[in-house]
Amino acid sequence: MTAKESRVEEFVAALGGEVESAFGRLMAGVMKEGSLSEKDKALIALACSVAVRCEQCIRRHKKVALLKGASREEMLEAAAIA
Repeated sequence: MTAKESRVEEFVAALGGEVESAFGRLMAGVMKEGSLSEKDKALIALACSVAVRCEQCIRRHKKVALLKGASREEMLEAAAIA
């Protein structure tokens, strides 16, 4: 775990309770299908994670992108944009 990952985990843990729950609901709403597909949103989230170099976020968004049907090639292309 890097120092950056540790800070992210500490921040999320500090939110706790209702704030953490509200953030989870917000993210679930943002990631729902709309004008963009859930797969496209997952690829955007993956690219953002690469851009900020958050390894924990990259792992999480890679997993979601795969669940939403993204291919390895699509994930690599999204990451290359970052």
